[in-house]
Amino acid sequence: MEPEPLSGEELYERFRKGDLSAFEELVEVYKEPLFSFIKGIVTDWHDAEDLLIETFAQLALSTSQFEGRASLKTYIFTIGRNLAVKHLKTHRRGGFVPYDDALNALIDDDTPERSFERQENKRALHEALKTLKEQYRVVLELLYFEDMSYTEAAAAMHKSVDQVNNLAYRAKAALRKRLAKNKFSAF
Repeated sequence: MEPEPLSGEELYERFRKGDLSAFEELVEVYKEPLFSFIKGIVTDWHDAEDLLIETFAQLALSTSQFEGRASLKTYIFTIGRNLAVKHLKTHRRGGFVPYDDALNALIDDDTPERSFERQENKRALHEALKTLKEQYRVVLELLYFEDMSYTEAAAAMHKSVDQVNNLAYRAKAALRKRLAKNKFSAF
């Protein structure tokens, strides 16, 4: 009879006491579901992979942070989510532009094909936005077209920041669904 596998908390405790193989086991247990979770937030496979590694690095380096108030899985997924959200904010606010994207913009920006593609993207996005619920449309417009922070959007909509965060999440999911339905995958 095979012994029952150790829980995440037990593996992490063994790691805290110096057992590196316990951390390897911990990574094996959580890497696939955590990768799927992070990829669902950032949507880019390579970014998700980098954030997965960063999540486990942060977990390994901050052994005194986990207090056991929630499950270790919740703790790990919270780290991953926070890193993914921070990553999205950095990229959305223009804090970082990948080299390839900047180079392509310089090279291809003036071609008629590129101009047509941009116009089609805008048209498809605006058509999809028109089909969303009013609150979804408003929250997306405030956050992405007006470049408001979540706090500013919450004040403008007379809602809490958490409500705006939830609305934005649902609105983006609905927009993605509409765009996918129209076989438009750029978003």
